[in-house]
Amino acid sequence: MPVDLRNPSFFEARQFATNTSRSGDSRTQYQRDRARVMHSAGFRRLQGKTQVMGAGEGDFHRTRLTHSIEVAQIGYGILEVLHTRCDEHSEIATWLPDRDLVEAACFAHDLGHPPFGHKGEQALHRAMLEHGGFEGNGQTLRILTKLEKYHERGRGIDPTRRLVLGVLKYPKAMKNFDLTEYASKPPKSFHTEELDVVNWALEGFNSLDREALLRSADGKGAHHSLDCSILELADDIAYGIHDIEDIIARGLATDKEVHEELQKAFAKVHGSINHDEIVFDAEHVSGKLLGSSFERKQMVAQLVNLFIANVEVSTHNTYEHPMLKYNASLPCDHHQLLLALKGLAYELIVKKAKLQQLEWRGQMIVQRIFEVLSSDPTKLIPEGSWKDGCDDSSHERRVCDYIAGMTDSYAEKLYKRLHQPGFGSSGDEL
Repeated sequence: MPVDLRNPSFFEARQFATNTSRSGDSRTQYQRDRARVMHSAGFRRLQGKTQVMGAGEGDFHRTRLTHSIEVAQIGYGILEVLHTRCDEHSEIATWLPDRDLVEAACFAHDLGHPPFGHKGEQALHRAMLEHGGFEGNGQTLRILTKLEKYHERGRGIDPTRRLVLGVLKYPKAMKNFDLTEYASKPPKSFHTEELDVVNWALEGFNSLDREALLRSADGKGAHHSLDCSILELADDIAYGIHDIEDIIARGLATDKEVHEELQKAFAKVHGSINHDEIVFDAEHVSGKLLGSSFERKQMVAQLVNLFIANVEVSTHNTYEHPMLKYNASLPCDHHQLLLALKGLAYELIVKKAKLQQLEWRGQMIVQRIFEVLSSDPTKLIPEGSWKDGCDDSSHERRVCDYIAGMTDSYAEKLYKRLHQPGFGSSGDEL
């Protein structure tokens, strides 16, 4: 019997058809996806990984874990708005994802980010230039499909086809790029070792759709599936607004700096944008953000609502399949404002010397750890951790996997253990 690619149930399949249903377990496949991500070690480790500011710098600001939880909540909000935008009998309504699937993708989207954020990613990529490169989003796919422990070694959590597509931001393999042109930072891609997984996930689309999707991936961006477009938009909203809250609450930028950057942001939309009888402009937004903690919280909520409430469905007729044909998107002005707000964190704090110094330190730590461990990995990496790696991967990739899974604090401790005389003992937890 031929497979019906136009039936949403086709995308519920798992590559290895892992059957672990237990007595009385009536969950859907996507509920299982969500649970497997939430209970994974990779998800827990996000609590110790840098978002913008270091995970150990304070107790208030966001880590990768709290950011991922907030992305999931925003993703659900976007899904609810899309339901109101669509006729319940329309093609797009048929293909809108379940809430559990959206949340699973949002919870999982940053699993592959190494310690110390993008500087850690760049350090691992340079270390892996001659061994296939490294990219954080690609590592997310690798964790979900191969590294995470669930049922059998080398199969990850055996995610559904649709969850794979939901986190597949860049559908072109690293091998398709000349890495000499990407020596400082990786192309937006997935690791070539996961080509089998991606090919399996893309079986749901015809050859013309697959070809168009691959053409869209240029190392900087790519067209997304419907589910991935919801995730990407939720991630942008969370990143663009919540990091500003953290910076202001921790006093990391002056009121003048915040106001000036907001003026630049709203200049992108001719000075203001209206929603729900509120005129959002630099004066109003900065006044509330820089006011009391109650006013700041209300303005953060209003900004999030400004974007979620205006999400719409865009149609891309290059593609035939509904999961590629339809995307969640924002009107032009809202999109431009969100892009500008995403840049505020960099202007207000990231580019300043005090944070650049910390980022340089993190980059150096990752680089030095890789150099030492790769010199003799079977002896320097704990036996259990080494055996947990992918047997069919190169030694360099397995070292990379081990380091990418570290939290910021663990990487710092290991660096000191390897380089600082008198630090560490044989009884340390590794």
